[in-house]
Amino acid sequence: MSLFAPTTTGLATASVRARPSAFAGTFAALVFSATVVTACVALAVSAAKAPVSPKQAELYDVGVAFSNLTVYLAIFVIGQVMSLAVAQRGRESALLRAIGAEPKQIRRMVATEALWTSVLALPVGYGLGALLARVWFDGMAANGMVPDGMTLTVGLIPLFTTAGVLVVCSQLGGMIAAWRASRTRPSAALADSAVQGGGRAGRVRATAAVAFLVGAIGLSVAAGAGSVEDAASEIPVVLLAYLVAIGLAGPWIGRAATAVAAPLLRRYGGVAGELAIAGARARSRRLAAAITPIAMMTAFAVVQFVSLTGEMDWMAVFGTLLYAGFTGLVAANTLVMLTLERLREFSLLRTVGAEKRQVRAIVVAESAITALAGLGGGALAAIAVLAPLGQKVGTPLSGLPVWVWAAMLVSGTGLVLAAHCAPLARMLRVRPIDGVTRRST
Repeated sequence: MSLFAPTTTGLATASVRARPSAFAGTFAALVFSATVVTACVALAVSAAKAPVSPKQAELYDVGVAFSNLTVYLAIFVIGQVMSLAVAQRGRESALLRAIGAEPKQIRRMVATEALWTSVLALPVGYGLGALLARVWFDGMAANGMVPDGMTLTVGLIPLFTTAGVLVVCSQLGGMIAAWRASRTRPSAALADSAVQGGGRAGRVRATAAVAFLVGAIGLSVAAGAGSVEDAASEIPVVLLAYLVAIGLAGPWIGRAATAVAAPLLRRYGGVAGELAIAGARARSRRLAAAITPIAMMTAFAVVQFVSLTGEMDWMAVFGTLLYAGFTGLVAANTLVMLTLERLREFSLLRTVGAEKRQVRAIVVAESAITALAGLGGGALAAIAVLAPLGQKVGTPLSGLPVWVWAAMLVSGTGLVLAAHCAPLARMLRVRPIDGVTRRST
């Protein structure tokens, strides 16, 4: 009989207390996802209940398309954030294993935490989603886009749909990460935790990235060979396939971005630039969690803005802002999580003589690498979709003004920099000697 006796719920509670920032990040991502899913499903359900008419049919089709795309995004986002949150607690899991916890107990601990986090996030996200749906509906009504007899209904169907998305996605994301954590030897996990995210990505991940990339290219070719209507409906699916490939290839994309940025950082960044380069290389797996949502935000913004050059109705504009806002918030949330886990690292730098301004300079340099990887990956994904399909559906890539590219570059870089640096003021108030013994704030 194992000497390890605490209950699964007790383990989950202790894990949350050990690293509250990881729990807060997961909770925020679940709330964001629940908000968007609730609003989109409520719109589709309300359109389905309206009297049949051409305007009703069009609105229903758009609502269903938004709902499907939002669910796909939520699956991807929640899985990424849950995996990051579990990976950040690798040291805690290793310590539990070292004192007798079995692998199945670690997996149950993660599943329990994921379930309760979903339960807590559901009412908050559902309430915010109902408000968002009302704003969306009122905007369409003011622009004459609501069919006669249609009223907004936010009832049980959006609630159950959102609950299912949160629970299933959080369980799957946590299960994948917990499986890896439970199989790692405690001594190896404790050694790896000296550098957060220092492990190398494996062959399985590389193979999956290549498979999704090939699949995305195949879907693009198939869509290009079909009708205009089919190509237009398949663009979101092709884009998602490219984004999944980017998410899986994140560690290698991060290393490539580091190599590209290295000459400039070495020339103008001094010691901070060198440390940023070394840190980005060592933490390439963690960097992948930030690259993905930034790439999603960039890719969807490019594709949607191109489509808006040919059609400027209120629903399309709102949908573009909705997706850009959703992925932007997730990206910011992920970057904050990544910075908060580095309290010990920054405190060690300060104990050997680094000043606060030098720590800030390191984070700014790393933000440049992250922005380059995320924005560059997203732009390439959008170009890969629109170059073969944009002209076919009447929205060529050349229709996107230069100022839009510039605006996305500036706003994306600003978001990365702000989110990366946001927790620094609080972290740098911690005495270095105290920060060395703590894992996060």
